[in-house]
Amino acid sequence: MTGSLQVKSGKKGDMFYAVLHLGKGKYKWINLKLPAKNNKKLAQQRLQELIIEYENKPDEQQLILFTDYIKKWLKYAENQVDIITLEGYNQYATKHIIPYFEPKKLNIQDITVKHLEDYYAYKSKDGRLDGKKGGLSYRTIKLHSIVINLVLKYALYHDVIDANPAERAKLPKNNDNSFKGNFYTVEQCNEILKLFRGVIMQDMIHITLLYGLRRSELMGLKWDAIDFENDTLTIKHTVVLNETVVAKDKTKNKASNRVYPLLPIVKEILLRIKKKQEEYKNLLGDCYNDTGYIFTREDGRTFHPSYVSHMFRKKMDKSDLPRYRWHDLRHSTASILLAKGWSMKDVSEWLGHSNINITMDTYTHVDINRKRELSSSLENLLEK
Repeated sequence: MTGSLQVKSGKKGDMFYAVLHLGKGKYKWINLKLPAKNNKKLAQQRLQELIIEYENKPDEQQLILFTDYIKKWLKYAENQVDIITLEGYNQYATKHIIPYFEPKKLNIQDITVKHLEDYYAYKSKDGRLDGKKGGLSYRTIKLHSIVINLVLKYALYHDVIDANPAERAKLPKNNDNSFKGNFYTVEQCNEILKLFRGVIMQDMIHITLLYGLRRSELMGLKWDAIDFENDTLTIKHTVVLNETVVAKDKTKNKASNRVYPLLPIVKEILLRIKKKQEEYKNLLGDCYNDTGYIFTREDGRTFHPSYVSHMFRKKMDKSDLPRYRWHDLRHSTASILLAKGWSMKDVSEWLGHSNINITMDTYTHVDINRKRELSSSLENLLEK
């Protein structure tokens, strides 16, 4: 085996690469991670070491199936990301990416831009696994592409491949209509509160509507997040459901970690709940589960994260009100605030969006209705 040194320019300047001549017109580029300046002698030494290393390595050991490398990367990711993110990676990889590529028996070194674009195209057309016709959404396919890109970046870093084709592979055209959530009116929200009167769900719905909380944030509310002296409520802990239930002192993003003023009605609700919990503690004694959460069963045990969604759907199915999702209560908060004249920036911060673009993309159609109402005052402002 022979080899040569080459210099490539990148973000870190000119760097030495070893180019191994594998024969049959095949070459392997390996980043030596050595700046080109004043390192030629060291680079030549490293080149000779690589030539000896690869001459003693059987061809079959140099090659690895793409699907096997994905599994290897998932093991590596276990110590790099939190459990919820890892479960997402596992779901995309084991249910979609690996089953698609496994029959093709492609080595990771053979993966091309076309292979990846063919995968994205297939998933956008026939990618559903629930038995229904059609493909996955653009957003979901983008999440798949993130996993594939991370796998190939890992392989590139460890010199398993010479380039990352995922960086050049294009996703199918985004034909998804911008998401439009469903909204309850103020009148409908009041009807919902009446519908759940007398049960803890009423308090959950009331607080969700006022603050526009995500389900994970509502279920993650603890007493240490409430400052009754300074009248604040802090979102800092969440209970998330993916494949498992995970409680963590972490919010969806940095902006989601936010402090609300403790509204008088919310303070009244919380003090009433706190009083009830104290009564149950005294009644049950050692049998009481003191979890520190606000919304619990009589014995202090926490609710499963899906509890509110299930109970909400069950009750709404028996009512004459629109049957929307639990998450649409959050959308209703945004709709009501915009109708009250709040700016997009204020609504974005209130909801804990990572940036205002998310708010604008989701609620543009609501905002334009508000602007039409406001613009009526301009009609006769200037002389014709």
